[in-house]
Amino acid sequence: MSLSPDTSVLITGTSGALGWVLARRLSAACRVTGTYFSHECVPEGVAPMRMDLTDAASVAAALDTARPQVIVHAAAMTDPDACERDPAAATAVNVAGCARLVEHARRLGSKVVYISTDLVFDGVRGDYAEDDKARPLSVYGRSKLDAEGVVLRERRTGRPAVIRSSLIYGWGSPASGTFFSAVHAALRAGGRMRLFTDQLRNPILEADIAAAVILVIERDLEGLYHAGGPESVSRLEFGKAVCDVFGFDERLLEPIAMQDFEYEAARPLDSTLNISRLAHAAGFAPRGLMEGLAHLRSSEPD
Repeated sequence: MSLSPDTSVLITGTSGALGWVLARRLSAACRVTGTYFSHECVPEGVAPMRMDLTDAASVAAALDTARPQVIVHAAAMTDPDACERDPAAATAVNVAGCARLVEHARRLGSKVVYISTDLVFDGVRGDYAEDDKARPLSVYGRSKLDAEGVVLRERRTGRPAVIRSSLIYGWGSPASGTFFSAVHAALRAGGRMRLFTDQLRNPILEADIAAAVILVIERDLEGLYHAGGPESVSRLEFGKAVCDVFGFDERLLEPIAMQDFEYEAARPLDSTLNISRLAHAAGFAPRGLMEGLAHLRSSEPD
């Protein structure tokens, strides 16, 4: 699909890191509507629209106003512990809300690109390919997997696609930070950070996951794709890389194991994603961690 000033794209969740960066990039090429719920946080040049995923009338009104050719669904209830405490709310937002979007996408003939997560896996072995069995450990992971099914079962219009993302890092949006921005802020202030030695993911720069979404749209790809960075690292290794690039004191990092930290929702130990399918289908080539962090340092906010 060629993106042009006549192309209409609706992005849900522009207050989040991915939604914010993606909206900024796409608004330079086409007409973009950005939806929000709690925080009216939409980049300049993007049409703002409040939408409640749990309200059928709100979803219908937003899509009827925007009439998008493409819907990028990045909004979700994303805190695994909050989802564990309130499974009904997680299902209402993440599953039923997605189903409402898909229903109206079918009516309008819109392509849906759904943003999912590596937390659909149990983390037993890592390097998960798209055809590997998903076994979520948490309510959040299950809700995202169920929503994937809603999207991928819709074959009547729009060549739907699902992108599972690993840990997204970057400066985030004015309303929502990332793991990186939290680490950076703490270390810059001289605070200590407790970081896991035994949880592995392949973190991806927010600009690179946005690029993956654009590739899927432009090439009109259909089906399931994984998007992560090229390296498998622990949270502690990530923190050490931040110290190296930004000149922070590595002695501020405190190594801990996942079993030493109490979560309400279980997390996988190794949920790293194999990204070769998207690389072969669209030339997806994300930056390595050190290159990505160097990019962030060059764009460090005041």
